[in-house]
Amino acid sequence: MSLSSFVAQLPKCEQHLHIEGTLTAERRWKCAHANKIELPGCNSLEDLKKQYLTEYLYEEGQDATKYLQEFLEVYYASMNVLLTEDDFYNMALDYIKVAQSQNIRYLEAFFDPQAHTSRGVKFETVMEGLLKAQKEAADYNVQLHWVLCIVRDMSAESGLDIVKQAEPYKDKIIALGLDSDEHDNPPSKFQDAFLLARSYGWKITAHCDVDQKNTHEHIKYVVKELAGSRPEFKKHELDNPDLYLLPKFTTGADRIDHGMNTADTTELLDLVKAANLGLTLCPMGYQKHLGPHNVFPKVTKIYNYGIPVTLNSDDPAYLVYSKTGTLLGVADGCKLTAKDLYNFEKNAIRMAWTSDIEFKRKFLDELDDVYSKYAS
Repeated sequence: MSLSSFVAQLPKCEQHLHIEGTLTAERRWKCAHANKIELPGCNSLEDLKKQYLTEYLYEEGQDATKYLQEFLEVYYASMNVLLTEDDFYNMALDYIKVAQSQNIRYLEAFFDPQAHTSRGVKFETVMEGLLKAQKEAADYNVQLHWVLCIVRDMSAESGLDIVKQAEPYKDKIIALGLDSDEHDNPPSKFQDAFLLARSYGWKITAHCDVDQKNTHEHIKYVVKELAGSRPEFKKHELDNPDLYLLPKFTTGADRIDHGMNTADTTELLDLVKAANLGLTLCPMGYQKHLGPHNVFPKVTKIYNYGIPVTLNSDDPAYLVYSKTGTLLGVADGCKLTAKDLYNFEKNAIRMAWTSDIEFKRKFLDELDDVYSKYAS
């Protein structure tokens, strides 16, 4: 069995996936026409597809913060076609079908409601469209959960308000995250919103993007302080410790998104390992604009240090790499084995926030079965 065949058969988790980052040129084109929105410089679908081919390739000495800002400009501008419940439903369903095709069985997807409410779209419109898709995910053999993300380059008041707006849906959302431009937008800026989310019973995570201003301090804050005191673990977690990755600190987040700069110092490596937090890494997008030599060694160092990590596609419509492509690309860049890729997916299902114990057991059983066949 080839490594690519092995990866194709592996059951997979995707835990760092922005649903708006899956908005394909085809879906954007359809939404634009349905909503009578003009797409500048695009007279055809082919014209629009060319806009998606921006490579963001590495240049020696480039500013990582500049790349992030440039990417976000494209990312947010593309969303203006999303106006109706059906737009959000169809966008999410498109990716659920992609997930099925890649044997992604478990999906925790971010969504950015402020990017839509700031354009006049009602929070309920966004939520109802996404929930409609979630109901259908099981038909495609995918378990899907939603993670609301605060857009960090908006105000702290806006972040708190969007969490308040989500209160009627608090049982339909599994976690609160934090994304967008990290420059001068530390996680501490949104502590009140995270405290409220924790009172809802949500899990807590936050982007600690790569090579951003004060990134080391941000990682420390997320690990030790974000969202204050952690509630006691639920019975299904305590009774099944092999099925869950349980943070060891009594305060702080439940996970870190990105966090690749953990590799920069022994202090951070020791801190994250002691906290027993997992990292949701997205190396393939970053190696395009930071250079493989600045990314793959960090992934290897974190993984070899014993910190649980997962590999994810992030914004596949723009960054090109799928979940499958990410596993194969990182395997090549970090010189990993099939056993390593097996470990990434084992980490991922243990990090998964679902309370569905039977699902986790079946996932692990299938994972073991696929690997044993490859190994033999």
